Amino acid sequence: MAGADEGKRSPNVVLILIDTLRADLLGCYGNAADASPELDALASEGVLFEQAIAQCSWTRPSIGALLTSKYPRTLGLYKEQNEILNDRFTTLAEYLKARGYTTLGVTANPVINSVFNMHQGFDAYVDSGTVFSWMKSYTHGETKPDLRRNGELPSAPEVFENVFRLIDEHAGAPYYLQINVMEIHEAWRWHHSLTRKPFDRLYSGHPHGEYLRALRQVSSDIGAFVTRLRARPEFTDTLFIVTSDHGQGIDNHPHVPLSSFHGRLVYESQVMVPLIMCQPGSDMTPRRISRPVRLIDVLPTVLEYLGTPLPGGLDGVSLMPLLRGDAEAPGLPEAFVVETAYRSYWKIGLYAPPWKYIENRDNHSRLDPFELQPWGIHEDGPRTDRSAQNASVVERLRAELHAWETDHPRVPSTSLESIPGTDTIEQLKSIGYVE
Repeated sequence: MAGADEGKRSPNVVLILIDTLRADLLGCYGNAADASPELDALASEGVLFEQAIAQCSWTRPSIGALLTSKYPRTLGLYKEQNEILNDRFTTLAEYLKARGYTTLGVTANPVINSVFNMHQGFDAYVDSGTVFSWMKSYTHGETKPDLRRNGELPSAPEVFENVFRLIDEHAGAPYYLQINVMEIHEAWRWHHSLTRKPFDRLYSGHPHGEYLRALRQVSSDIGAFVTRLRARPEFTDTLFIVTSDHGQGIDNHPHVPLSSFHGRLVYESQVMVPLIMCQPGSDMTPRRISRPVRLIDVLPTVLEYLGTPLPGGLDGVSLMPLLRGDAEAPGLPEAFVVETAYRSYWKIGLYAPPWKYIENRDNHSRLDPFELQPWGIHEDGPRTDRSAQNASVVERLRAELHAWETDHPRVPSTSLESIPGTDTIEQLKSIGYVE
């Protein structure tokens, strides 16, 4: 499988980000609840990465890393408020636009709205019309923005309708579509969740029922979207990529405070995400890849798949050798760094099979300053920590992590206030300083 051949039209690329979806909820990752048949079917036609690791456990740093193949600390993305993606970093949309793609994006998650400069490279980008309360001051002077605490974020069907509207308004294949849906993120919100009838009674009594209900619904919605999209003549040749930005702790860490959601930890429940690539009708050989990979590897993989020369300076590597059936991808390290600086929390870890070495650089209650956790378990703080029995492993992994940090220093964030306002930009355009 060589991707797009020279001289042929490039396939469309559709990146679907199912926010907050941990991998082990999907049937194709071993869950027996049968909550994702449409996504499982896509996986059966393409390539499934069994162990894909996000570089952060909350949205903006993780998606920023995915879309630039740069670590969050290299991007200066740490906190929720007043931090944006700096223009000096090139996104997947920008690379594909330069290659002749029509680039269209729609997000249900306001954390990656265009105010945070996450719309770089798009011909059109539809923001979430509902925002979190803390974002009210970032809504360009709107006096009454819709607040998520009072209602619901956009649903997947609404997002997909916006996608089709943009396609109709921007004719010109090949397309790059980037789509974010929030059903899993909102699953726990009861009457403010996005789960609708007849899905809201499914999996009653299951400990993860609310998440499985939301997954069953969004899998159905995505299946319908893919079918409708592929029925259009310009989308018969399309590469679909399905993944998530991070997972969710749910109930897997019962003795760790504030562990049921995401962002505060770098345990597997929060950074192990699905990664599926499928191009129906192509020569892509269906396979499952057990080699651990990272979300920062997606961008170089897509570029090589399309036959685009890889730019220098990427933190990720192309996984094309794995897609072709090789055992290894040159340059892919054996150990992966994950990090979060969400709100008052700061965790950094090294995923190095069969271990995960984690430093808790905060005052997270009931957690020790560092942990050595076995790979493949539901970590539970000191109860599953094996550092005391493996001092030499701790010493080795600590040295490796700190050496990585020396090579990847934390850069200052780019503040929202540093970006000129709309009026200023228009004035600069009028005198020729900005195009």
